[in-house]
This record gives sequence, C-alpha cells and structure tokens, in this order.
Amino acid sequence: MTQQESKSHMTGMPDRRRTARMTIPWHLSGPGLELRLVRLLDLSPGGARIEHIEPLRQGIECFVDLPPALGRLRLSGQVAWTGIRGSEQSVEGEHRQHFQSGIAFTGLPPHQQAVLAEALERLKAEGEAANREPPR
Repeated sequence: MTQQESKSHMTGMPDRRRTARMTIPWHLSGPGLELRLVRLLDLSPGGARIEHIEPLRQGIECFVDLPPALGRLRLSGQVAWTGIRGSEQSVEGEHRQHFQSGIAFTGLPPHQQAVLAEALERLKAEGEAANREPPR
C-alpha cells in the first residue's frame, strides 16, 4: 500500500487524485513555451501531474487547458517539479526521453475552482462506472 493509499485508508476518505487518474490529451502553454501536448496522469483541486516528451523548467508559469468534455477551462499554474520518467530508442536509433512534471495551480478564482471540482466529480463517476462494467 502506498503512503497516499494508507493515508486515505486511515481517514476513511477517498483519494481524489487516485480516482481521477485518467489518460486524457491535454496541452500546456505559457510564457516562453510553445503549445505542447501532454498526457494527464493525476488531477486534483491543487494541481496536476503530467507526462511529456520535452523538458519543462521548474518554476515556469504555465496554463493547463481542460478539454471541452471537462468544462473547457484554462487553469493557471507553475511547474513545481520535473524529472525524467524513462527513455526509449526509436527504430531509427534515436534516443528519446520521457518526462513527468507536477503543476501547482495558482490563483484560481472561485468559478474556476467550481468548474474544476465538477470535472473531478465527472472523472470520478466515469472511473467508478468503468470499474463496474464486466470485462469483454
């Protein structure tokens, strides 16, 4: 059992980040960065963990755009940490690294917090429904 699972097991409260873990195409943009496609790994009211192919600088300000299905919302944030997750070699022999970064949301006004909370509830409900469906 992970430390986070242990913590939510002890408090009896569900781990929101755990239930919201979905692979969703997202993009991240910010000052000094081009638009980048990333993969969302974790989402919570306070931030997100993403996977991407180009390094991000810790501390840079950025935006995470929710897709229309989750409320089409631009959340401002800051790269809290970044690190190499792994690497692979392409057929052509090119070596590619994969990175993960944590984004801490900053200055979200109440209406954005409400839309984010709704998106998290939607993800949680979809995850629970998917777990109830029998495997094919």
